[in-house]
Amino acid sequence: MPHYVSRDDYFEAATAILSEVGVKGLKMTALHQRLGVSSGSFYNYFRNWPDFVGQFLEHWVGRTDQIAEQAAAPSNALDRLELLRKLSRTVPHDAEAAIRIWSTMDPAVAEVQAEVDRRRLALIRLAVAEVRGHETDAEDLARFCLSLVVGAQQFSRPVDIDVLDDHLERFIKMVVGEPGRPPR
Repeated sequence: MPHYVSRDDYFEAATAILSEVGVKGLKMTALHQRLGVSSGSFYNYFRNWPDFVGQFLEHWVGRTDQIAEQAAAPSNALDRLELLRKLSRTVPHDAEAAIRIWSTMDPAVAEVQAEVDRRRLALIRLAVAEVRGHETDAEDLARFCLSLVVGAQQFSRPVDIDVLDDHLERFIKMVVGEPGRPPR
């Protein structure tokens, strides 16, 4: 009986490979093996490897946009920051760490990485400015917040999502102006 996979199955397999072994493991053969399909299946969806990479990166940007759409739902800016913190648990952080490494070797990936970061910064900056009631330091705080995420992605594999969540919770308290608890 033939085994059928979808375009999204390829993207999920690529995300898993990036999470587990990094960009060096992301090869067409690895995708076929993970999905249990022949190379012909690949060509039903993608013209070639560069086409796959381009579509995979579009898919990744789309995931970022989905999170942004979900986080935009609450009308209260503090609720949006809290929702962003909770949604950060759904991000494939280990895959994103691999994509950041990949971006240092491939200008097309670097361009997409920069766009994803711009979108994330804009979302965080807007919520921070609304919570604080001014934009004075919203850009710096947004960069600090994104740096917490990127730092967690680079610091340990797998990413300790509980530690990241704790840092983001403390970031939100800092934005609101609540005193933070002492470091562990």
